[in-house]
Amino acid sequence: MAKNSSNEDNDPVVNSEDDEMVQYRKSSLNVVTFRTVYGQKDFETPHKESNSFKPDMAHQIFGKSEMIFGYKQLTISLYYLHNSAKCFADVQFSDKIVDSEGFEADDVMTALNPWLPTDFRAKKEQFLGDLQDENHSEMFGEVIDTFENQGRTYKITICDTSSESFKEFHQRFETYIVWFIDGANFIDLEDTRWAIFYVYEEFEVEGKQYRSPVGFCTVYKFYLYPDLIRPRISQFFILPSHQRRGLGTKLYCTIYNYLLELPDSADITVEEPTEIFQRIRDFCDSLRVYKDLEENKISISTQNQKQIKELLKRHKICKRQAQRVFDVLECLMAHKSGYHEYVKFTESIKTRISGEMQKEMRGSKRVCNKDRAPVVVEPLDKKFALEQEYNRYIGSLEWPTNRLRHHLSKTPK
Repeated sequence: MAKNSSNEDNDPVVNSEDDEMVQYRKSSLNVVTFRTVYGQKDFETPHKESNSFKPDMAHQIFGKSEMIFGYKQLTISLYYLHNSAKCFADVQFSDKIVDSEGFEADDVMTALNPWLPTDFRAKKEQFLGDLQDENHSEMFGEVIDTFENQGRTYKITICDTSSESFKEFHQRFETYIVWFIDGANFIDLEDTRWAIFYVYEEFEVEGKQYRSPVGFCTVYKFYLYPDLIRPRISQFFILPSHQRRGLGTKLYCTIYNYLLELPDSADITVEEPTEIFQRIRDFCDSLRVYKDLEENKISISTQNQKQIKELLKRHKICKRQAQRVFDVLECLMAHKSGYHEYVKFTESIKTRISGEMQKEMRGSKRVCNKDRAPVVVEPLDKKFALEQEYNRYIGSLEWPTNRLRHHLSKTPK
């Protein structure tokens, strides 16, 4: 949309025009703000950091560059009611290009429309009407866990996906994820194989009870011949305003316990886990297995690998994740045993990765292990590729290992 800014003759007129056009280019990540509305004050003076947050990405909405063209002092405020997730999209700007010499402003509302709740408001008065009608304490689903965190009560529910009122609510709340999960799609709620879990925050203000959904997880139950299901965790989301409180860890553990108890459930898998989710998963799975090993007085070593594998199977941990759990536990024991044991552990990991890469490259130069992004490896690059993969994998083990060490140091023996 913008003219080419390069000019071999350094024409001052062109540079001046380009400088002016820059004022009309905005990064959507800077101008979009989400605001959670509990009451009138949150809407009129929405400056509380705890009630507002920025998106992580916007390429699905505004294209690969995530840029918006054609406005000065642009702000896009997306207000969501705390319980119902009803939305108001407020777009403000001080100036807009109107068909000026081939330049045309992007249509912000057209870009936003497919990714907002279907019943979103574009007028303030309508949204204030929704606020007046808001049921501040409604909660969907059956409570399967309750816990306290930082002075507030949290409840995890499994929801009835056949409920029309729940479907309407979820279709509003799930619109958050396109701004935070790469390649996120909205699920088909008519498919009965979906299970949906929500985290609700519960508190009181001046004697009035409030419940707010602050995260959710979707699980798809794949059919497994002849009469089992294989659950796959698909979407996992906690509002940025409520992250770093341990809610993601608690949600994962609760869901895992629920799926573990299903008599027809086979191993539990995850669809394309993000780095942050993988850390949570590694910690929770490793802690679960560590406790079982301690109770059964089984030491974590390769000599007991058969017993450990049986235990992992009992916990319905899938094959690929089982290897990571074993590595985290070995890493934990190596740290406890001292420097030399840790070096031996890391060397064994490097040897294993080297063997895997050689097998993968035997018939092809493409490295295609499912835990690694496909890359073309020439003979001279083999050593570099090995070091890169080794450092990445060891680094991915350290976070859950350190968290496990910290957790165990605080747990009474």
